[in-house]
Amino acid sequence: MGEKKIHFMGFLTNTDASILQLNLKYGFEIRSLPEKEALDFIMDVNRVPQMEAGRTLFMQYRCLNSQEKQVYVIDKSIEVDVNPGETEFFNIMARFDNKFVHGYLDPTFRLMRLFKEGDLRIPLTYQYIIKNGKPSSFMSSSSGKSVSRELFHLESSELRNLYNFLEDTTLPFNRDFLQLAFENFERSYEISNIGLAFLTLMISLETLLNPGKSELRYRISRNAAVLLGTNKDESKKIFSEIKKLYVKRSKVVHTGKTNIIKRDDLLRLCHYVRESIKKMYVLKRGKDKILDLLNSCGFGEVTT
Repeated sequence: MGEKKIHFMGFLTNTDASILQLNLKYGFEIRSLPEKEALDFIMDVNRVPQMEAGRTLFMQYRCLNSQEKQVYVIDKSIEVDVNPGETEFFNIMARFDNKFVHGYLDPTFRLMRLFKEGDLRIPLTYQYIIKNGKPSSFMSSSSGKSVSRELFHLESSELRNLYNFLEDTTLPFNRDFLQLAFENFERSYEISNIGLAFLTLMISLETLLNPGKSELRYRISRNAAVLLGTNKDESKKIFSEIKKLYVKRSKVVHTGKTNIIKRDDLLRLCHYVRESIKKMYVLKRGKDKILDLLNSCGFGEVTT
């Protein structure tokens, strides 16, 4: 019985060539495929005509960077000493999926989206063998498509901080309020309507910073300003911006008119939610203790 090789390929969406700088663990590699090569793979592995393959890859899951004419994929191969079709072969693939795809890749890319803006995800994955010179899939999965809010771009100067963040941050979060806020943060990336995505992010911010008392706009804005501001001027700016965003939130809720929310509003709120989640994670305290700390501090004071 000769050795067999199982291949994994995950297609990325909403990124560019900067993602090639990223070094993954466990032998996973990121590489780029020309448009035609990626299209041929989807045709072969799904056994579909070119038009259907193109619709899947370029329209449904938006895996093509149209400016660069490249598709970015994650590759890994493992050698096994069993034949395809045997029970142990499927057991190996299932263990691979649980340990490496769900246990490593999924949380890594979720955290990368928390690290900085950009709807980076892996919407298509395949586990396959090469049969008669072509890929033959034994296991595949697909997820929701990207709403293409922002392109995920990595500066080389960000890599060290990213690696440290991935090493120091574990999902799921072990504090319920933080996990709920993170889940709403993620859900906002699934919503194509900007107004609804905005409200979802505001729920996340309220989950983090709402003390459950009156004057919510003031208290949430102040808590965010103290939490995130590194000096008095920055805190004042954050305080003012979040108050304005909260006014828009109230108008949407009371009038039902989501068109008052603009793209810049969404991105600004997403930034504040993202940074609040990261900062509160580092504080490693319960919500009540964090809010007590914020209440006792002034603008620009150190809160760690």
